[in-house]
Amino acid sequence: MDQELRKVASDVPGVLLAAAEHLTKLANDNVALEQRAESAEHQVACYKLARRMEERGLQQELTFDEKVAALQQLPVAKIATMEQAVELSAGGFSLGTVAEDSKTASPNGVENPEALESFINSGAAYGA
Repeated sequence: MDQELRKVASDVPGVLLAAAEHLTKLANDNVALEQRAESAEHQVACYKLARRMEERGLQQELTFDEKVAALQQLPVAKIATMEQAVELSAGGFSLGTVAEDSKTASPNGVENPEALESFINSGAAYGA
């Protein structure tokens, strides 16, 4: 029996070394899988955010794929901030434009005050 214990005792360092190597390999695999999962979650978040931007009419000059590509360039921490910004933005409509009306502008660049008054008095300023 003494012989068997010595044999087992001599095998212990090899078994422990193999176990340590196996655990190290599993830990490295775990880290790689976590990174892949985080990358996939980031990509899904970018797709969802780009879809929400499309729904709200934001950055209409970009295609969906261009929006996704731009969002994927952002760090993961900024995606949550972007989501909040998209939800807070009005998007999808225009309040108006600013342009010079050649009919009401004077040649020297001074606006015609009667044009503003007639615009307000006609009810056009109120959507009438």
